[in-house]
Amino acid sequence: MKRSRRAALLALCWGIAASAASAQEFKQPIRFVVPFGAGGATDVLARLVATRIGKDLGQTVIIENKPGAGGQIGAQAVKGAPADGSVFLVTTEHPLVVLPHITPNVGYSPEKDFGIMGKIANLQWALSTPASTGVKTMPQFIDYVRRDATRGNFGIPLTGGIPTMIGSVIAKKGGVEMTPIPYAGGAPMVTHLLGGQLSTGVTGTPEAAAMQKTGKVVVLALAGSRRSAYLPDVPTFNELGYPDLDVDSWIAVFAPKGLPSAMAEKFNAALRAALAEPEVRTKLADLSLEATPTTLSEASKEYASALAFWARAYKP
Repeated sequence: MKRSRRAALLALCWGIAASAASAQEFKQPIRFVVPFGAGGATDVLARLVATRIGKDLGQTVIIENKPGAGGQIGAQAVKGAPADGSVFLVTTEHPLVVLPHITPNVGYSPEKDFGIMGKIANLQWALSTPASTGVKTMPQFIDYVRRDATRGNFGIPLTGGIPTMIGSVIAKKGGVEMTPIPYAGGAPMVTHLLGGQLSTGVTGTPEAAAMQKTGKVVVLALAGSRRSAYLPDVPTFNELGYPDLDVDSWIAVFAPKGLPSAMAEKFNAALRAALAEPEVRTKLADLSLEATPTTLSEASKEYASALAFWARAYKP
């Protein structure tokens, strides 16, 4: 009798353990929601790591673009999704750490509704001008705008955050008027910069490096903590004496809050493995981006730091 009870208890324990292990597995196709349009840097990176991550997790990864409202639409869609490993948000920091400070009723809390699964890459912002303006340096750009205030109309791919801050810092330091002109993403702005219809604009380094290679655009300065390896001759704003622009943007993966820790660890390991692939690193380099793999702990610390930075930046 005692043996049969012991066997029954062992069987029960094994069953519970197997059930718990099974509950931590990825059991269905995974959706990567990108809150921006297809073809942009975030979309390209999501597709770049998706195949390897799907292979490691034993599931197909589907990319779903949900652009609109500066990233809010995609973020809201993931916030409302189940925390079961079926949906992730691949995004820049903008929708989560900037928009809540500048948009009333954004509809989600970056701390309460999302957990970061790991970073993919850092992204620096660049100020560029058409070569046809004859401007090659920041001092020349300031003189250029002083002669005609309309030249201070600068394109931005999204409202708020570092692109808008760049204009504000230039205006304050240079004593000129800078007016942001929002575009629906970077692609239409790049067209206008290449065509000379826009006197200056802020894009990510991938677009800036690609434009400079054509010879039709000059990159004047970069936001961020250091020079870009892909634009080594372009100074940072900090080097040029423009304060408060030594901050980097980044692209990362988020899950709805509440994803089991074992699943989060497994996803993070798959993401880091994808970023270690030579082919992935080569493609990132082709995009003028640098892989920045992080553990869950490292990513959480950087996310908290970004939240604190933008809370201070937008403090009344």
